[in-house]
Amino acid sequence: MNTFLIALLLVQSSLLLPPRAAVENPATVSQIPPKLQKDYNKLWLRFVTGKADTQLAKDLDNLIKKQKDFDPALTLEGYLELYRGNDAAASQKFQQALTANSRNSIALYYLAELAYTHRDYVHANTFYSMLLAMDGKRTDIAPKREKAMLLATEDLLRSAARAEGENRLSEAEEFYKQALAMAPKEPVVHMRLADLLARENKLDEAAAERKAADDLAPRRRATASARGNAEPKADDLEDLGRWGSEIGMLREIRNTQYVTREQVAAIIVRYFPQISERRQNPQIVTDIDSSWARAEIRTVIAAGLLDVLPNHTFEPAASVTRGEFAATLGRLVRVLSLSPPKALPDSTPDVAPTNPVYADVQLVLGYALMSLRDSGEFDVSENVSGGEAVRSADRLLQLFQQAPH
Repeated sequence: MNTFLIALLLVQSSLLLPPRAAVENPATVSQIPPKLQKDYNKLWLRFVTGKADTQLAKDLDNLIKKQKDFDPALTLEGYLELYRGNDAAASQKFQQALTANSRNSIALYYLAELAYTHRDYVHANTFYSMLLAMDGKRTDIAPKREKAMLLATEDLLRSAARAEGENRLSEAEEFYKQALAMAPKEPVVHMRLADLLARENKLDEAAAERKAADDLAPRRRATASARGNAEPKADDLEDLGRWGSEIGMLREIRNTQYVTREQVAAIIVRYFPQISERRQNPQIVTDIDSSWARAEIRTVIAAGLLDVLPNHTFEPAASVTRGEFAATLGRLVRVLSLSPPKALPDSTPDVAPTNPVYADVQLVLGYALMSLRDSGEFDVSENVSGGEAVRSADRLLQLFQQAPH
């Protein structure tokens, strides 16, 4: 049994399924032989009505015995296992259907969804990418593939570092190479792989990886060497996992004096991609189509973390005040269901209990997500810097990872 199926067996499903009548009929993506059309139609109708599933499963098995590799029947069996809550069996059936018909987009979709649900982001990225290769207009798939790619890269880098630390060098090498397949232009990964190859005495390959790193970021390497710190930090690898090929955007955000609303949206989604899986409340927004973070903006709006203005605009480039940022962090804390902070927050002479953001300010101070100014005030109307916003997100992520789930 492969590792994907083992993971499915170990984790309970949380895949949300539509009513049976709303799922796509496998006949729309697979050809039904004329001699089987009538029998198949009856089986499909029985599945939709949801009656006598046990007998339906037996009849599907019998049909497959007669017509080997009949992928519509295999897909139907995958549906049955999904509605039974048996994700491992469903995945196996969908994989068989995909083997029988490499163009079976239904099987691909559910393999991707199951992998993502069970945090197997590497497989999820692969399946979503295959779907997009079939149909590049699938706007529902592109954001999922991007999130899966980021999370998969992070998982691979952590696995590589762990394997390297345990002296499993060949495994670590494979993990780094898989990460580079997803983010080929990241010098930090090339450098880590180069160092590993040198440990394995693969000197020519190590030199090639170092050259690739130098070609991609010569100034960065020179600066690091001047500081006596050419080795990338673990945080660099985690950042790469979150941002992938858009890692430059993180660096731009960190260096900005005033973080914008679109940048805050991007930070939230990159650090907490699971919010996109929560119940959504889509709203009309008229001014985000040209924003580089429009997908993230839609996600945070739908999750209730940032508000649309009364005129249905979001103002992506508008700067964010400390009060607004505290309110967003407060909402995110509640979405993540963290326990109340143990430490009592500092007093805030400039934020009275009647202030609309008072409770959020108390919350973020209690968690040490933000701090008071040297003056002892919170300064709700002052702007937040990019560095402050990233540090707050990083601190909240640490708290969330340490909390019991």
